[in-house]
Order: sequence, then structure tokens, then C-alpha cells
Amino acid sequence: MTMMMTAAGGAERRWLFVDDAELFGGHEVMLLRWIGELLQQGDVKPRLLAREGSRLQELAPAPVRCASAFARLRSVWRDAKVLRRTLREERPEWVVFACGALGSQIPLQLLARLWGARVAVYVPLLGSFRSMGYRRAALKDLFVRAVLARLPHAWVAITAQQAQEFRAWARPTGPVHVLPNTVAREIEDAPRLAPAEARGELRVLVLGRLEHWQKGLDLLLDHLEAAPPAALRVSLVGEGPYREVVESRLAASPVLGRCLQLQPWMPARQALASHDLLLLPSRYEGVPLVMLEAMALGLPVIGADLPGLRAYLSEVQLFPMGDMKAAFERVEALRPREVREAAAAAGRAAYEAGASSAAFAAAVAALSRTLDRQPPQQLKTEQLQPAAD
Repeated sequence: MTMMMTAAGGAERRWLFVDDAELFGGHEVMLLRWIGELLQQGDVKPRLLAREGSRLQELAPAPVRCASAFARLRSVWRDAKVLRRTLREERPEWVVFACGALGSQIPLQLLARLWGARVAVYVPLLGSFRSMGYRRAALKDLFVRAVLARLPHAWVAITAQQAQEFRAWARPTGPVHVLPNTVAREIEDAPRLAPAEARGELRVLVLGRLEHWQKGLDLLLDHLEAAPPAALRVSLVGEGPYREVVESRLAASPVLGRCLQLQPWMPARQALASHDLLLLPSRYEGVPLVMLEAMALGLPVIGADLPGLRAYLSEVQLFPMGDMKAAFERVEALRPREVREAAAAAGRAAYEAGASSAAFAAAVAALSRTLDRQPPQQLKTEQLQPAAD
């Protein structure tokens, strides 16, 4: 692909971002932050190819949207034609596929490479399928190592720990760069929450999509029912496919009813302000935006020892994934107000160092320079051959 030329004769660096997701999640939020930061810095002209009628397309700045868009109904053949037409019209220097998980948009990535584009994949989860407990994980991990890890020219992870883990198990042929998550400026600039005196029950918040496997909600409910903690109340705040199960278990278990309450989704600041700490019992995560929001606002966080959380939380705030007994031991240790104040201060410092708006802007600029220096490569047939395992 050749770059567009400006009237002055200089090169105009165009990047095409591709996200064919119907739903709008945290990764799409971060994609728009990346695009917005590129617009502000002015070194790269971003363009976005998204699903027609999706929330992502609606929220993207008008100058960024491509004239063509993926149709609402999925068809690989139709999407491939749209991508081909867009590549011809835009002639981007980089095509960045924003994927919610490994394995997304593989046909389009392959076609983009075969058509001569330089391809980068931006993904929030780079752990092995085995580590995330997927079915047929061994076969999926083998496919990643043998094919998928050899397809893009570059990868973009969201923490250095995740990048290191991916290099170790998947052995990608292209470099793995890092672009951290961040949160909205209104959260970052809002007054910090003052830790309350722990009178009576300690208020623990679990905030986000109600999904049992990834979010570990089945582990949470099982533990609360088997070993209900004293002087502690857990609030599940959110919506999702697991809500009916939670409601059913609450109705059937007086024990759960005494220590757990279910509330509908509400703005993060509102939920965080009425609790003493945030608990993340997930089996796997990228970098949860709710964790960064809590850290920015000054609310302590306890989370599973996962690469995306390990980047921001100290050892005393982490527990072995799946060990809810250890999780609530960490929670109980935060009962004294002075301990929560110290944890909140450390969290805000970690946020400012690695995930603040300033840190994100610096990371975007550094990534733009790094990708600009990466030399073009042509797709070689041997690159897509299965690697020796």
C-alpha cells in the first residue's frame, strides 16, 4: 500500500482501524480513545471501518468514519469486498484490527495481508486458551502458535505483562507493543472518594457484566453461600446473562440473601462512591476499566492474580485466581480505614504512572513512532506455514 500524498508533497500517514463487532464494550471504548488521541496529536490520520448501525460507528467522530461500512448482517464474502474497497480508497500505511479476543477477524486479517497491507492486531486478552479454561484449549493454542501468531506484522497488548506472557507461549513472529488502557477525563479529574469509617458492614462492590465464567461469579456465589463472611455485604451491580441465575439463587438461599444484594447497572462513579472497596473475582481479564476507575477515584481494589491486574495491584491486593477464601482474607485486611487509605493512595499513584491520560497520550505517541519505524514486509508463504511445536 502506498501512502496518500498531501498538497505540499509530504506523506500523510493514514491508519485504518477495523472492528466488526456488533456490541460495544470496553475494548471499543479504548479504541475510540486511541483514535481520539491520534486526532489530537495530528501525526496520523485515523479512519475507522465498523459495522453499519453499531454503537461504535455512531460514537466515532464523523471525519474518521469510512464511506463504506460492514453490513449489519454478517457475511465473510461481503465484508471482504468492503475491506478490499476501503483499502483501495484509503491506501493506509497500517491496518489495525481491534479484536475483542484472539481468533477474531482472522479471514479479514489474512486477506488484508495478501492484498499487501501491513497488519497490526490490537487485543485486550493474550493469555492462552488453556489458562482461560476454554474447551479444546490445546487445539486452539496450537492454532495460535502455528498460524495466528505468524499472521500480523505487529501486535498491540494492553500491559507489558500480557505482552511478555504472549511472547512466551505463542511465540509471535512480529513484535508485541503495549498501549495501556485509561479512563475518561471526567473520572480522572473528579474529586477522590474519601474512605469511610468501617462501622458495621464492610461494603464490597462487584461491578460489571454479569457473566459467570469469565467474571468468576459462580465462584463468588458458591463461596458466600458455603462460608458467609461476618459484618460484610457484597453488591453485584450490572446486567448480563447470569442475572437470572443470581436472582434464582438469592430467592432460594437465605444465607446468600443476608450477605449479597443484586442491583441494576449504574454509572461507575455512583456505584464506587457507595462502597468501601472493589472486588474482581474473574478467571481472566484484560485490564478492567472499572479497576482503573476505582484507582483513579481512590477506592481500594482486590483482584485475582492475572497479568492485566498484576500490572497495577500490589501483592497484598492480589489472590490466587479461583481462591475465594484468600480473596476475602484480602478483603478483611482492608477493614481498617487507615489500611484502605494507604491502598487507595497506592492505587492512585499506580494509575497516574501507568494509565492516566498523560501516560496514555505518551504511549500513543511512542507507539506511532515505533510503528512508523517498522519496515514494510511482504507476506511470505513460509510465514504462514505451521511452526514446529
